[in-house]
Amino acid sequence: MPPRKKRGAVPGNSSGYGAERVSDEFFGDPQEMPDWARPDPDEQAVDDDSVAAGAAADASAGTPSTATSGPLASAQLAGAEDGSPATVEELRASMERIMQSPAPARKAEKKKRSAKRLPKAQRETEEPEELSDDQWREKARAILLRQLTASDKSAKQLKDKLLDKECPEAIADEVIERFIEVDLVDDQKFADAWVRARTRTRGLARQALKHELRSKGVDDEIAQMALEQVDDADEEERARELARTKLRPASMGVDREKALRRLVGMLGRKGYNGSMAFRVAREEWDARFGEH
Repeated sequence: MPPRKKRGAVPGNSSGYGAERVSDEFFGDPQEMPDWARPDPDEQAVDDDSVAAGAAADASAGTPSTATSGPLASAQLAGAEDGSPATVEELRASMERIMQSPAPARKAEKKKRSAKRLPKAQRETEEPEELSDDQWREKARAILLRQLTASDKSAKQLKDKLLDKECPEAIADEVIERFIEVDLVDDQKFADAWVRARTRTRGLARQALKHELRSKGVDDEIAQMALEQVDDADEEERARELARTKLRPASMGVDREKALRRLVGMLGRKGYNGSMAFRVAREEWDARFGEH
């Protein structure tokens, strides 16, 4: 193996610590480095510390560091057509040209990524979806099926959902009418089920149930037929059950007037008329605490 040439200086320049080292300026494959340009392992740690310190100083001064990757890492040595190493001046000139050259534009990809990061509400308000009538019909059917799979809905609730999705009103009415024809949408069945569920789980009186059905878009005549499932005796019995539950704590027996006000207010919020609410509250309080 030929004797290793002194590293750290280019022929024609002064040597020593202050000399420019070609090994620092070489950005090709390390395996292809000539022997004279390979870094000394004993000095590699010192070189790495120097590069890191220089990069930090450049960053604080606002100047780009030469220890970078990308196009600079694959730059060929200027003026080395015959295989001989380039001078430091040529290397620096080549680096300057690379650093000043504009980066390739990737506007389309950036725009696509930024669009994905937009909030859903903002994306929806940019441009309305343009679909043909047949496409809207297909989309409307899919929306209705998802809604009905989750829970029963009235025709008005379903139409409101389609309009929220910007479905044309004429197509919304057409698709809902078709669902009514095949018995997938039935306001009477919906009202009957609603009354049974709300009386069982919430103990609501007929007046409150009627108000809820009206808010769901159910016709008053259909709502009245559904409310026939509940009579006066059933309504009073549910009121008494609610009062007994409220009177379980012993603290409700300390102040009769205060307890009655709380009971009447609770029953009134559930739709029971005032006379029934007061009578039930008084009788149930007396049954619970009157003998003590």
